Amino acid sequence: MNPITCPHCGGLSAYCIRPDGMFQCPECESLLDHRDIDLDGMEVWGVAADGTLCTTTDPAHSLDCLMEAIEEFLTADECPNAEYARRFSATSATEFLAAYIDARRLGIKRPELGYTEESVRTAVNAGADMVLGELGLGEPEEDAINLVVNAAITSLTNPGVSFAKMIEENYGEDAEEVRSWWGWN
Repeated sequence: MNPITCPHCGGLSAYCIRPDGMFQCPECESLLDHRDIDLDGMEVWGVAADGTLCTTTDPAHSLDCLMEAIEEFLTADECPNAEYARRFSATSATEFLAAYIDARRLGIKRPELGYTEESVRTAVNAGADMVLGELGLGEPEEDAINLVVNAAITSLTNPGVSFAKMIEENYGEDAEEVRSWWGWN
């Protein structure tokens, strides 16, 4: 964590949070609004436990770099100097983990990993719409594609669900009824 210091005092004092949400230099009492904090790159700001305004590495970037360092550690034997590669990657992993911990201590939310249920649902439906819109399939094929979409989304929220249960949840029918739609069996 790096404190954000007051430029009016020559960078000697770090801004501290006030009850009204503004930041104030304890030396010259100059104020800083959070809307005026402009960071470039992979840095984010937060407030340390002692009330000091600080910057640190974005936790999403820290996690990405941590994963890369772990991968480099695991593949170090493929390098000409495997021992150096292992030490370097272990040091990098430690630094990125520390940066992630710093960000979390500043109250910065952990990043979303993977895809949300809503983003998967949207993508699966968009994929089905794309295929259906371009191929001009008949009603039996459209129904089959929609069955796959509903099965995929149901499996996302209920892994291992049976065909019969998926049909019941999505169509309010029993599996035999759906099998009879187009002579499916």
